[in-house]
Amino acid sequence: MFPNPFDSFVKPSISRQSVELKKPDFDLKRGLLKSLILPWVPVSINSAVARETVRKEAPIDGREVVNWMHYAAADIAVFDGATEEYNRLGSELLSTSGDPYIPGVRVGNLSGVSVKGFNVRNQGYGEVETPDGSFRVPNGGKAIFARGNTLAWGAIPQCWDVQWILTLLHWRDLAKAPISQRVRFPSSYGLVAPNFFSISTRIPAPMATLRVGLTSDKPQTMTLRGRGVKGAFQDVLLEDSVNVEAGESEVVYNVFGFPLTPAFTLELQPQDGTSTILDYLEAFP
Repeated sequence: MFPNPFDSFVKPSISRQSVELKKPDFDLKRGLLKSLILPWVPVSINSAVARETVRKEAPIDGREVVNWMHYAAADIAVFDGATEEYNRLGSELLSTSGDPYIPGVRVGNLSGVSVKGFNVRNQGYGEVETPDGSFRVPNGGKAIFARGNTLAWGAIPQCWDVQWILTLLHWRDLAKAPISQRVRFPSSYGLVAPNFFSISTRIPAPMATLRVGLTSDKPQTMTLRGRGVKGAFQDVLLEDSVNVEAGESEVVYNVFGFPLTPAFTLELQPQDGTSTILDYLEAFP
């Protein structure tokens, strides 16, 4: 394992070596997993697609099934499937979705602040509490929280007068490269969540090489960040944006550090409105 980034006197740097479209044809759903909570919902990457199945299976009756439930259930199905894929890598990612006002939204150490929807609309955001502080999620938008020991993400895809939808992800134990099983970047009605991975190599060296395999349904700009390890997630050590084509692509990076390239947390953030899959992730030597 590499040392903690704070043991190095020089901030690491990143250089993109290559971007290559491997195959223009693609299969987005290959190897992805169904939700265990709602197994009757087909595998979907965007909850806007999953909502159509939910709507047909459980029509709104105005009494027991109401509109906000459809939005939350679709996010639950998509994001629960994503956690199943991530957690088969020997890690722990938690997800949930619902109305923070009532019955409330909580997952792991995260909890949405219980207010009515019109409060969220008026102030322009909802709040999420964590052990390392609270963060604001814009109404109709998304936010990452990276501080101390907490890595979290939230989205508010819908907001009404009373109810509103809050979808949360909480990374409690990061998946470690190398990764050879596919993991989706779940999308809450077009608001695409990131993924985080722990990067280190077996042999300490002043340079590490990353190979990132991605499948995208359309051309997009992917953002990559290298963050500090647990306890220092707020520190951004590296950053780059890369354009990838529709299809299966491979992006290769060289990461440099002195005297050694430190272990770090890799954040991959696809562009909103895309359907994106991580096919593989390698770090060497």
